[in-house]
Amino acid sequence: MNYQFANVRIDATKQQLYIDSQLIDVDQRSVSLLIELVQHYPETCSKTQLTQALWPDTVVSDWSISKLVSETRHILKKHGLKQNAIQTLHGRGYRLDSLLGDTLLRAETLPVQANSASLTEPTQTSNRPRLIGLFSVFIALAVAVLLLSDWQNDARDLMVSEPADSIGRLLWVDDNPQNNVREKAYLEAQHITVYQVQSTEEALTSLALYQFNVVISDMGRDDEVLAGLNLLKAMREAKNSTPFFLYTIVLTEDQSSLLRDYDCQGISVEPEQLYQMVLPYYLQK
Repeated sequence: MNYQFANVRIDATKQQLYIDSQLIDVDQRSVSLLIELVQHYPETCSKTQLTQALWPDTVVSDWSISKLVSETRHILKKHGLKQNAIQTLHGRGYRLDSLLGDTLLRAETLPVQANSASLTEPTQTSNRPRLIGLFSVFIALAVAVLLLSDWQNDARDLMVSEPADSIGRLLWVDDNPQNNVREKAYLEAQHITVYQVQSTEEALTSLALYQFNVVISDMGRDDEVLAGLNLLKAMREAKNSTPFFLYTIVLTEDQSSLLRDYDCQGISVEPEQLYQMVLPYYLQK
């Protein structure tokens, strides 16, 4: 059985993953995870369900499935899938993203509909695919124009909304921004414009569109325990060298070592320590 969504194809029989028709070298559990999500869509797969399916007869922690989900998301994006394929439903588990899932269902059902229609309306079906194709192209062009317009407007809005005395921009990535209210106020008092986003996806989009002097991130977001590290890895792999600081609880030595390997400029657990590390990147201008 083959499954396909966007530019991704999964051969469930051979346990293989293809992106843009290219076979991807990936851990078998990542392929199995995608198969589980595809086969159960639109239902949600709980952590317990996925753990039992992917690690049968083995006792593993919730952290194992969270890490696998994070790694699978990263692989898909690294090889060209721009949309987040795996959706987290808090307190429930994971499922295939609804937009991709709907595409998957259409891909499975449309051939059957076309065959049945050809038996009763042979003259009409010859023109229908062409009309559908032209309409799809028109819709795609319209969406592209709207997106381009939105991006341009966002860029203008970003520039206009910044204070005249701003000395630079800071991107703060945290799914609980209310935890950083005091720190944000202090940095803004130093004439630093702080932009807050709550996910890795939003952060990478912001970094692709705008320039920032510094990025501050937490480590764990939602069920992704290494979200901060994965954001840093994605930035460096995209050749983005923006200074990166982690503001979090105390890390293990192994985690700290990984962050240093990916050129993390600093790790802080206290506000004053964070200010001392970040401010020189603005005062040296």
